[in-house]
Amino acid sequence: MKKILIGLSIILLSACSLGDMNTPKQIVSEFLDKYKNQDSSILTQLDETINNEYTNDDYRSRYKTLMTNQYKNLEYKLSDAVVEGNNAVVEAQVTVYDYASAIRNSSDYLNSNPDEFKKDADVNDHADTNGGLIADYDEDKFIDYKLTQMENTSNTVTHTIEFTLTKVDGKWQLDSLSNSDIEKIHGIYVS
Repeated sequence: MKKILIGLSIILLSACSLGDMNTPKQIVSEFLDKYKNQDSSILTQLDETINNEYTNDDYRSRYKTLMTNQYKNLEYKLSDAVVEGNNAVVEAQVTVYDYASAIRNSSDYLNSNPDEFKKDADVNDHADTNGGLIADYDEDKFIDYKLTQMENTSNTVTHTIEFTLTKVDGKWQLDSLSNSDIEKIHGIYVS
């Protein structure tokens, strides 16, 4: 998940100058609307980062569906900009699906029930001293379980993000977001 966030942060740099919008609040609104409207630049970057994270086509597809659903259902409220010279701050209340709880609960479940996520025994497994089979952790079983938990998430969470902007050559530009702010937009932020 962290790799996905790092890759998506590149979008932020390319989305810094968003056309002829002339106020900090309009710039932030346009930026968040790129997510809501599933702008092609957002989806292209999402595809690239998902392809780096998941090798299984089913997992890629499921995670992309989760994220596009997240983006589509993202809600936000913006405060008025606080402007000081060539710097501005716009505070946003961003409401998203709480995928972080599903991820955290999945990890807790894995720790409490590790036997459910072991590879199925086969002829290549080795017997232990008690005659039982030693089976290794099956990451695919866990990923499937975690994605299923995320897919079943309907709870939302509201995060505060302070967007900072800088005026360059008379135009407001969105500054890069922190990884934690990107995680908030994706619903995977853990406080």
